[in-house]
Amino acid sequence: MTTHDQSYEEALAEYIERSKELLDLESLENLPPRSPSPYEQSGPPYEAAFHLDSRTAALYAYSIGDDNPLYTDPEYAKTTRYGCQIAPGPVFVMVRHPSVHGASRPQGYPVANFFSGAAWEFYDAVRVGSRFRSSKVSKEFIERRGAQGTLLFLISDDYFWDFHGDLLSKCYGIQIMVPQPAMGGGRVMPVERLGERMMYNRKASQFTPEQVQQYVGMMEGRRRRGAEPRYWEDVQVGEKIGPMVLPPWTLQDQECLHYLTYCSWGGAEEDSDALAFEPSFRRLRRRPGGARTNPLTMWPWTPGAEHEDAVLASYRGQPGPFDFGIQRVQIPQQLLTNWMGDDGFIRRMFFALRRPVYYGDVTVYTGEVVKKYKVVQEGDDQPGGVPGKREYYAVGIVVEGANQVGEVHAPGTATVYLPSREGGPVQLPVPHPAKPPFVNYDTFRRDWY
Repeated sequence: MTTHDQSYEEALAEYIERSKELLDLESLENLPPRSPSPYEQSGPPYEAAFHLDSRTAALYAYSIGDDNPLYTDPEYAKTTRYGCQIAPGPVFVMVRHPSVHGASRPQGYPVANFFSGAAWEFYDAVRVGSRFRSSKVSKEFIERRGAQGTLLFLISDDYFWDFHGDLLSKCYGIQIMVPQPAMGGGRVMPVERLGERMMYNRKASQFTPEQVQQYVGMMEGRRRRGAEPRYWEDVQVGEKIGPMVLPPWTLQDQECLHYLTYCSWGGAEEDSDALAFEPSFRRLRRRPGGARTNPLTMWPWTPGAEHEDAVLASYRGQPGPFDFGIQRVQIPQQLLTNWMGDDGFIRRMFFALRRPVYYGDVTVYTGEVVKKYKVVQEGDDQPGGVPGKREYYAVGIVVEGANQVGEVHAPGTATVYLPSREGGPVQLPVPHPAKPPFVNYDTFRRDWY
């Protein structure tokens, strides 16, 4: 049955059925360049094209707005407990996009896709010189009612190993699919139906000189703890963290993501947005079902431009350019690292995305310590695991990202291990089994400490 033969209801039902058939199967999304290629592709696990050298680690940190010398200055980093430059934990999004999109076909299905959150587990620091392997499995398909009608949640279970076979991190990626009747039987909305049903209605904000000065003052008040240890004994429940302020979101912020990730995610693929217009046009001619027609020029354009192009954003039901969720879930780690200092370690971090950040939006991140406790971590000696049993001094933190009109768009939680006067420094790697158990969506979206 072709797209033109299917009704919206038939296409959506097929998408749901086929997506459920993918549960517990390895996803082939975002693999290295397809064969022939110099990368090992007989996995899982799969060898990643991404290689973390010193320059790339610094560029990655800058792409999420973090100029911490631990990530950007090799000479400074040598003086720390790590003895070398490291990268922020969420750098694994460079290895492989940590979510799944469900069933696919050339003409697509009538659902608007949004990366909607990520829950991380970290077991060790990510050191420069590392290369990686990964696995991504589709684990949950959840149907729920929300303000936008029926929402489809796809949850993935992602593993990231280094080349020694040591498991460095896990991630649970969340992709939300919003069914769009205006798309009919495929993914591309007809031009004449653009703007028929918008998910939100809000214009880009304007700021008075007084508001600009207020936010600039908050930015200039930022303090990075750095080499000064923050001891667990000195932390109090109720302690406030931040604020950390991001200035108005612009096209430059969007391009930071493109600059680094598109090539490592498979920039030569048929549906890539990492090409100039002419080769993109030729590829779209071979796969016309995925093209978005610009309603002004009436020329086809690539799908990814829905994010940053003010004219094409309505293909995603948005009133204007909006951010990449995959980038936003990485940014708040700076709020935590600025507070905990070089000697702390982010053990867990979860951020949900409740609505987009639109062009011109300011974001203010704040946090609060809500729990203080000791925890024992145990591991095994199977390949990828770390044996042993150690006690850690932990704090649970609630984080909130809000925009200039008071909308909370990025709530989250984190667990941070701190050095202790009683117990000493944070010992890495954290003991863990070779195959840590899957944590489902209803667990990590709550108070996940």
